[in-house]
Amino acid sequence: MSSIPDQHEQLKTSSTDSPNVTPAQTWGHQPPAIEFLASRQASLLEAHMGTGKTFMAMSALCRILTKSQTALILCPRAVIGGWLGEQRKHAAFASLRVIVPPKTGNAEKRSKAMAVELANARMHQQTSILVLNYESAILPAFKALLLSIPLRAIVCDESQRIKGHGSQISKFVASLAEKTLNTVRICLSGTPIDNDPGDLFAQFRFLDPKVFGRFWTHYRSQYAIMNPYIPNAVKSWKNIDEIKRKIAPYRHHIPKGVLVLPDKQMIRVSCDLTRGKDAYFKMQRDGMIEIKKMIESGEGVTEERIFAVGQTGAVNWMRLLQLAQGYVKTEDGEEVDTDTEKRRVLLDLLEQTDEPVCVYGWFTHDMATVKRCCEIIGRRYGEVSGQRNDLTQYSKYPEDVDVLAVQIKSGGSGVDLTRSRIGIILNTGLVTPGGYDQMMARQYRPGQTQNVTYYYLVTEGTVDAAVYDARDKKQGVIDSILKLDDFEF
Repeated sequence: MSSIPDQHEQLKTSSTDSPNVTPAQTWGHQPPAIEFLASRQASLLEAHMGTGKTFMAMSALCRILTKSQTALILCPRAVIGGWLGEQRKHAAFASLRVIVPPKTGNAEKRSKAMAVELANARMHQQTSILVLNYESAILPAFKALLLSIPLRAIVCDESQRIKGHGSQISKFVASLAEKTLNTVRICLSGTPIDNDPGDLFAQFRFLDPKVFGRFWTHYRSQYAIMNPYIPNAVKSWKNIDEIKRKIAPYRHHIPKGVLVLPDKQMIRVSCDLTRGKDAYFKMQRDGMIEIKKMIESGEGVTEERIFAVGQTGAVNWMRLLQLAQGYVKTEDGEEVDTDTEKRRVLLDLLEQTDEPVCVYGWFTHDMATVKRCCEIIGRRYGEVSGQRNDLTQYSKYPEDVDVLAVQIKSGGSGVDLTRSRIGIILNTGLVTPGGYDQMMARQYRPGQTQNVTYYYLVTEGTVDAAVYDARDKKQGVIDSILKLDDFEF
């Protein structure tokens, strides 16, 4: 992956006097970016993870929107919670209402619920910000809703998601922008170019089609050199200086070097069980679940019923922790997937950065989940576990690995993962407070030259959340869990 070469000189630091913006402590690079987004019809904010893209965009929207107006934010599923969190930072903007779809029900019911909430906001003259993940936006019910709303602003968060000029979401976003010609349009991304300059076309078709036009074939003829032997394959790119010149007025770039972050910060990322919810609560209630498994053989397809049983309180708790991750181990030792939501959230996070990442887990299944995500997005996988050790001979993060899965029980204080500043915590299991601190110290230790950010994935409403709360209070996990009313051991 690559980032666009810096073609825009940052504006001088400034502050805003708009009454719609909540006074808040900002880093030095944020006020110029907020001013840039708020003062233009179309803009691309290129900023890396940890620089506060969500805060800057929300602050700009608070300046752009007036009473009863509506903005739309399209984003990956994993970051919807982040937009909801930003609402609290702008609490002084009392008329602001952030609307997200309900987590249950089909697309038609969920879109109707959003429409009702939007109508209520307008009735009370509130400013509305609709937040929707890209996958939902292209469903017919949501498309109809979005096309029926007068939108003052549209934000594409992680806008590389619309780079595929022929994809459904890219075409829909372009048609939505074309319908609302006077709408403010914003792209947010750390990596607007994943592969080559071809990635820019669809993003600017959304931002301002006057830049590169509306047709991919015209863009390709202007900037691509085609492979004479492979139909429709681009060999290389030309007129790069012209591309830079055209995008410069729209682009505000925040490089890594301006990051003014805390030395170490923890961000809670909420996940929700979807199809695995019933299995989780049945295990919690009955201490046993029955799983139907379809088996193919020469005699056809047969159904086999397999069981996962929590024979004791401790085993039941372990089964619940597994189910919170999206799988369970049966009585025969077989691991059966029950939910995919946490894996999808992990996948979304990994797609947001091209930096080296550490992903921490407790179970061997956690390692398999990370590996599966890397295979999907084409990133180089490495592992440190009881079964595998891909560290260098000096126990450091290897240069030929993009995503390193780390089983918390493996390794020790001598492990040096300071090549990475981003850690994603899938599951900490039964690790002691000291072991947890040691885990975090593998990245945040002498030799680390960057500020470290940890993303802790929490399946809400489950034992996973109880583990997080115990960690947050620096309590022993086992002692804390044993005191919960749901686990009378």
